[in-house]
Amino acid sequence: MKHVRGIFFTGLLALIPIVGTLSIVGWLFNRIDLIFRQPLEQLIGFPLVGVGIILTLLIIFATGVISRNYLGRKLIHIAEAVLRRIPLVSTVFVSMKQLVDLIFTDQKSAFKSAVLVQYPTKGIYAIGFVTSEAPQEAKTKTDKNLKSIFIPTTPNPTSGMLVMIPDEDTIKLDITVEAAIKMVVSGGILIPDHLPVENKPDETR
Repeated sequence: MKHVRGIFFTGLLALIPIVGTLSIVGWLFNRIDLIFRQPLEQLIGFPLVGVGIILTLLIIFATGVISRNYLGRKLIHIAEAVLRRIPLVSTVFVSMKQLVDLIFTDQKSAFKSAVLVQYPTKGIYAIGFVTSEAPQEAKTKTDKNLKSIFIPTTPNPTSGMLVMIPDEDTIKLDITVEAAIKMVVSGGILIPDHLPVENKPDETR
């Protein structure tokens, strides 16, 4: 049953971003088609098919072009700042922003390795990701070799806590960062059964 649950959850994780993206794009197609199709049909005198799809693709492409230059990025930044200040709207916007960042950006590249740390108290272990060495000032004032560790929340690993822990208090895990992220997102349902091939012990010895 544990194996069946793992397969089911893997399928669910694969379908959610696909279905969610298709639903949002489909809704966008319909809204643009509803707004522009009738005025255009009245203007040219014959029915149009697929105008919503064409206009949506053009709008997405134009937004991509605008986003690549300094002025466009500045305008998008201002728009995002306004949305973050509106009650209720800010909650929805931040959630969608985090979801998009998680799906379309390679956050794994920022994590150097997966570790176990005793957090939030001794005797309780949490999965964390080493992001970098701690600032030199923190090392000097504590007189310890500190590591910056990001401890993610479940099921949304885009939020979490940044802690600085002595290197000797971290336990390096012999699993990939991707496998550790899957474990966090699934709430422990997807447990890596095997070490990565490159880290497996040599059984011939």
